[in-house]
Amino acid sequence: MTASITVGTIRITALNDGVSRLPPMMYPGLDFGGHPELLENDGLYDIPTGCFLIQGDAFTILVDAGIGPANIPFPADLAAAASLTPPPEFIAEGGRLPDELAAAGVAPDDVTTVFLTHLHGDHVGWVAPGGTPFFPNAEVVYGAADWDALIGPASADDPARMGMEAAKAAGVLRGIDATTVEIAPGVTALHTPGHTPGHYAVRVASGGEEVHLLGDAVHHPLQLTDTGISFLTDVDAEHALQTREELFARVAGTDVAIGMAHRPGLDFQRITEDGGRTWTDA
Repeated sequence: MTASITVGTIRITALNDGVSRLPPMMYPGLDFGGHPELLENDGLYDIPTGCFLIQGDAFTILVDAGIGPANIPFPADLAAAASLTPPPEFIAEGGRLPDELAAAGVAPDDVTTVFLTHLHGDHVGWVAPGGTPFFPNAEVVYGAADWDALIGPASADDPARMGMEAAKAAGVLRGIDATTVEIAPGVTALHTPGHTPGHYAVRVASGGEEVHLLGDAVHHPLQLTDTGISFLTDVDAEHALQTREELFARVAGTDVAIGMAHRPGLDFQRITEDGGRTWTDA
């Protein structure tokens, strides 16, 4: 069932573009031996590729653009490092987003803004697959610091680089670098670096209610209480931890609901503090 939540006059819907199958080594500090229920029969941890649709009176914003219409082969070096013999054919399988949007009653040309929390490949896939912007009427907004860190060094045939370069050529890109940036009335981007230098979360506020969409600032639910868990592709794990703890401190014990791009189920949560931090359904 699709998860959605209403904040004043704004509706937010979680969409799933696909799945990634990750070896435990992707989560340094996480003792999967103590949490065997997290792993599938093949020993991998499956996560969704979440995107969030924000619908207001005069705007339709898509936060993150998924893997895209592609399956990503499992990297041989990662399979070797994780001792996977044989590994699955694909580490990530995308392609669901158009159907998920249609189920929400939204066509690609209805989207007014695509906001990218960061520029990892599983967040930009539908920006311009095949070199053509998928959302023809949308401005694409992203953290400017991620371009030189992630897109510039990528190979010319890297799908994320190809999509972002195509969007740049189409004149629809807007990089941001301020601490807070208004994206639309009630929708604000919050610079939350660490996972990547240009990572942003999104705060949605209306009618005295709030939702925070955290992108990959929180990559696993257990990071709520275990500060030793990081993610292998964090550009700066210490900064990511600092950012995460600041976010938790800001919303714990409040009515602020939280959406996370890779939380299994993509359901909205709150943080309660009765006897310690815990996730509770929003």
